Amino acid sequence: MKDYVVGDNLAFELSKLLGIDYLKVEERIFPDGEVLPKLEKEPEINRAILIYQNKKLENVNSYLIKYLFLSKKLKEISQKVIGIMPYYPYARQDAVFLEGEPVSSLYLAQILEKNLDVFITCNSHEHRKKISDLFTIPAYNISLFKEMSAFFSDFELPKTVVVGPDREAKTFVDEFCQSLPSEKYVFLKQRNAQTGEIEFLESDFNFRDKEAIIVDDILSSGKTLLKVAQIIKHKGAKSISFAFVHLIDELGLDLIKSIFPKRIITTNTLENRYFKLNIVNPLANFLKQNIL
Repeated sequence: MKDYVVGDNLAFELSKLLGIDYLKVEERIFPDGEVLPKLEKEPEINRAILIYQNKKLENVNSYLIKYLFLSKKLKEISQKVIGIMPYYPYARQDAVFLEGEPVSSLYLAQILEKNLDVFITCNSHEHRKKISDLFTIPAYNISLFKEMSAFFSDFELPKTVVVGPDREAKTFVDEFCQSLPSEKYVFLKQRNAQTGEIEFLESDFNFRDKEAIIVDDILSSGKTLLKVAQIIKHKGAKSISFAFVHLIDELGLDLIKSIFPKRIITTNTLENRYFKLNIVNPLANFLKQNIL
């Protein structure tokens, strides 16, 4: 029995870096929306590494169904299944905020681990619960901020400040600055209970003539990052750049482009044509050092 990397184009690239055979997944979608992912062949497998990317404009629930079907099929024909889900959905719902709500992140983990022996994701939303708290199998949350910071190595560090839009981003700022030792600043954010609007407490940090790099895990609507950028620009920053892992909505990208940023760095955890950091490289390194 051999090892295989199973999945889409990310799986093909990962197989090359690991020197492991590639097993392609084919897809079919029926008129009623049902999905049918299919292995191109059915060998006996020692270790299967399943990596699948949420495609552009694909509903996340359709993606999850495909991933669950594939993991179950691989469990039937493999000695061990290592699941890589580059973007872990439903992570924000890790507690009951209103009576009657499901703890979606935990429920999803309980379903996934039935057919996986190891779970790996990238920069999951770990603000109250860690990935390892959700899964009973070995589960890893790989941070990509260190690799993303390399795209700013040409910045003059004494004039650079790495900015988090809120307290939850402090960890991202710290990780980013491990390889890019520069000033740090984290905004204090509060939400208006009546309007739902986000407000930032007044900052006395001196941004004048600074190269500001705003870092966060997710870009969705872009409204929060744009508001932070506008504050920094108003305070005299020389330039604004962005570094975020998951590009949820390309309309959000268009929004932050309106402030004419110096640089935007994102990844391909979700399919998009704007990524600069290919996650396959850090994933290969992690697998070699910790799993294989």
